[in-house]
Amino acid sequence: MAIVTLADAKLQLNLDADDTSADVELQRYIDAVTAPIERELGRVVEPRTVTDEIAVTGRRASFLLQSVPVVSLTSLISADGAQTWSVDPTVTHLDPESGRVTLLSGPPFTGTVVAIYQAGMAVIPANIQLAALIVIQHLWETQRGRSGAMPGGGDIPVPAGYAIPNRAAELLDTPLPGVA
Repeated sequence: MAIVTLADAKLQLNLDADDTSADVELQRYIDAVTAPIERELGRVVEPRTVTDEIAVTGRRASFLLQSVPVVSLTSLISADGAQTWSVDPTVTHLDPESGRVTLLSGPPFTGTVVAIYQAGMAVIPANIQLAALIVIQHLWETQRGRSGAMPGGGDIPVPAGYAIPNRAAELLDTPLPGVA
């Protein structure tokens, strides 16, 4: 699942829905927008399976997963495969927002724990979708110009110097650099 669909991107760019001539190129933009959006937010947006290797010092009852929000835990196993921990909610508590995994019963975590889980947003909010569309539009127009021709009539695009325009950053509710 992408942050936005091809149909949404075409609508944002005022491209004819029936014209498929730029679909492959536009899909690359759609696929590429996920990483900068997630980097800007500091959170996983597009749902996916994540595998973390967590070094647990001593014997502990909890640790933090690296990617949030967490939708569900799939498995918890020691790196050497000698120990597994149940992901049943009656045995292991998961805080989806912080990514904290806490054992409620059973042997403590120790050594390197391999955690496999689903991270991302079950429903992507409208502000994030619109920000993604604005970024796609910005990148598209930077390359092609508003009319599909290169800016200035030349064959070299005019660089904009940034990938996430301020209006998209504001939709993501991230602070602008230098603004207190």
